[in-house]
Amino acid sequence: MKQELNWLYELKDEVKDFLSHQKSSVKKGYYHYSYSGDIYDESIDWNVGSSVFALKLYYLLGMEKNQYIINTIDYIKSFQSGDKIYDHFIFKKGLIRNFLGSLKNKNFTNLLNHQYKSAETRQSLSALMLYGELPNSLKLDIPTSKEEIEKYLTLLNWSEPWGAGSHFSHLMFFYRVAKETGQISLKQFDTYTNIAIERINKIYHTDTGGWYKGDQTNRYIVNGAMKILTGLIAVDKVDIPAPEALIDTCLKATNDLDACDNFNIILVLNYTSKQLGRNYRQKEIENFALNRLQKYKAHYKKEQGGFSFFLNGSNTRYYGAKITKGLNEADIHGTVLFMWGISIITQILGLENEFDFREFLT
Repeated sequence: MKQELNWLYELKDEVKDFLSHQKSSVKKGYYHYSYSGDIYDESIDWNVGSSVFALKLYYLLGMEKNQYIINTIDYIKSFQSGDKIYDHFIFKKGLIRNFLGSLKNKNFTNLLNHQYKSAETRQSLSALMLYGELPNSLKLDIPTSKEEIEKYLTLLNWSEPWGAGSHFSHLMFFYRVAKETGQISLKQFDTYTNIAIERINKIYHTDTGGWYKGDQTNRYIVNGAMKILTGLIAVDKVDIPAPEALIDTCLKATNDLDACDNFNIILVLNYTSKQLGRNYRQKEIENFALNRLQKYKAHYKKEQGGFSFFLNGSNTRYYGAKITKGLNEADIHGTVLFMWGISIITQILGLENEFDFREFLT
C-alpha cells in the first residue's frame, strides 16, 4: 500500500503552489478556473465559483485565515444579491442554453435557470461557513410547513436522481444555515428536516440502496445517493435505510467519467461503510479506494500541482456556461473534487491522522 500512496505526501505543498498560480495578481480574491485556458479573465466581474473552490482548498489543506483567505472571503461576499450569492455573468451565459434545453426536453422546472442561483448560493455559503463567515444579512426563503416541504420535494423530478437529490441537499443545507444564523430555532430545524427525510424515504429502494423513481443505472443510483447524503451530512442526520445494498451497488458501479463521478462514489462508500462500523465488505472497499486513487492520479498534473476535471482536459462548462478552452491541464474545480475525494480515501484506509486533510461539510 505504501508505494501506492507515496505521491500523496507532496500533495499539500504542490496544491498550494497551484493555488498561488491560480490567484490573480491584479484582483484581490479572484482565482482563474483553469491553469491557462480560461476564455474570460478578471477584467470582468465574474467567477465567484473559482473563489469558492479556492477557499475550500485552503481549508482542506489546513490553512488558517490569512490575508489571501480574507480577500477570497470578501470577493465571494461581493456577489451577494438579496437572499442569494451568485454570479450574474454565469447566470446570463447559462440562461439561453438552459432555456433551449428545457424546451427541447419539455422539462420546465428550471426554465429560467433559477436553480443555478440556489446551487451557487449553497456552494458559496458552505465555503464561507468553513471560516465562520456566514453573512447575517442573508435571509433565506425556505419552506416552513409540512405541506410546503412535501410539495417542494414532490415536484422534483426523481426520475433524474442526481438533479432531484441536489435540490433536496440544498434544502437541508439551507435549514442548517437558517439554524446557524438564528432564522429558525433548533426545534424548528429538527421538525423541518425530519419531515423532508421522511418524505424522500418513501421513494427509497432497499434492493439498491438509492433514492429515485423509475429504472436507473448503478451510476445514476450512486450519483443520486451522493446528493442525498450531502444533505443528510449537512444536518448531521445520516441514517441510510439499507447501507449494505448501497455498498453492493457502489462496488458494481464504474463512475469514473469525470471528477464528479470519481468523487461521488467514494463519498457514498465512506458514509455507508461508517454507518456499518466498517464491518461490511471492508477489504473490498479498501481495495476499491486504492484502485480509485490510481484513477485520481491519472488526472493529476504534477508539474502544475492540480487535477484536471476530465482525464485529458479541463472542465469546459460551469452551470451551462462555456468558460474554458478545455486544454489538457489542471483546473480548480477538478482539483477541489479530487482533493476532497483523497481526504475521504484516507479515512476509508484508516490513514486520516497520517495525512491530516481537513474535511469540509458539503
